[in-house]
Amino acid sequence: MLFLLAPFIIYLLILLFFCITNLIFKSSRLTGNPNVGISVIIAIRNGENSLKNLIQNLSSQDYRGPIEFILVDDESTDNTKQIILDIIKKDLRFKYFSSKDGDENLKFKKRALDVGIDKSKYNNLLFTDVDCYISSNWVSTMANYFSIGFEYLVGYSLTKSTSTFNIVSSFQRIDLLILMVMCRGSSYFSTPWASSGQNQGFSKKLYHRVGGFSRITKFLGDDTPFLQLCRNEGAKISFIDHPSPQILSRQEFQISNFLFQRARWAFDANQIWRINIIFFIILISTFAFYLLIPFLFFSLIISLKVIIPLVILKFFLEGALVYLGSFKYSANITLTDFIIWQLFHIPYIIIVGIMSFFQNKIRWRGRDISI
Repeated sequence: MLFLLAPFIIYLLILLFFCITNLIFKSSRLTGNPNVGISVIIAIRNGENSLKNLIQNLSSQDYRGPIEFILVDDESTDNTKQIILDIIKKDLRFKYFSSKDGDENLKFKKRALDVGIDKSKYNNLLFTDVDCYISSNWVSTMANYFSIGFEYLVGYSLTKSTSTFNIVSSFQRIDLLILMVMCRGSSYFSTPWASSGQNQGFSKKLYHRVGGFSRITKFLGDDTPFLQLCRNEGAKISFIDHPSPQILSRQEFQISNFLFQRARWAFDANQIWRINIIFFIILISTFAFYLLIPFLFFSLIISLKVIIPLVILKFFLEGALVYLGSFKYSANITLTDFIIWQLFHIPYIIIVGIMSFFQNKIRWRGRDISI
């Protein structure tokens, strides 16, 4: 009985922890002078369909300090390079580089970003993805945090909403919102547990101080593993708790694309013990909880009088996190959306968790991502 119930209880305590910390968390006051030099670095692979929007978003930034936009072509096979070269002729703030010139010991996006970091003019670096929608005050807000001494900035991102209902995109929207709210809650102790490459920043000095990406070559991602590495080195880190400088990520309408994306994230979670064993235990406990849920309902040992109240408590605690997130970030989440997320969340966690152990079978943007 204890074996079956322990992960359930641990998971509920984790949810309660995030609910409480989100209620009492207070963001850092912005008192700096946001006139520092900023290098925005974006790795782009086959981004011709998104580049027009990205260039427009970057060109529309209201930041008045020194700034450059470094677009790194990550071995694209489409018209990405030519589109970047065309905008350079019109706006000298844009720069073109190729990931082929990067460190041969690095792979994929990390290699592309390393090129951008090496070629950057300024110490303060911001990162996002080619298919994101960026608010006009994103750079100016993030620059303010740099100006008051923070070395690593963890921004938040949400999934773009649409008037056309789609189960996959609706599920994705709530799932990312909960991840962001948990990230915000973990920041109560001054150190966020996770970060997203869609919205983050760090200083060039910090990057070199921790040895760059060379110490996280066992990971697919460049965000949460690198954040944990910097955290261990005592970096001054802040979660950006302002709702206005938001970044909206691309919607997924096909379940296969969504599952493959999350499986890549889960693969890195499997490796996080290399950097943060406590965070790894929390992740494993959460996965074990979902894996054991089917056994809880069919177990003859545990009475339904015990299970049903726990399931109800789970529903309300997760609902509280969604409410807190939707209120904080003005995300319009309906009860229908939340119920759909509840129905599919258990099998989703189990499937993605299992997929993460078959990383060598996963492809992304037409490329084998095995490491």
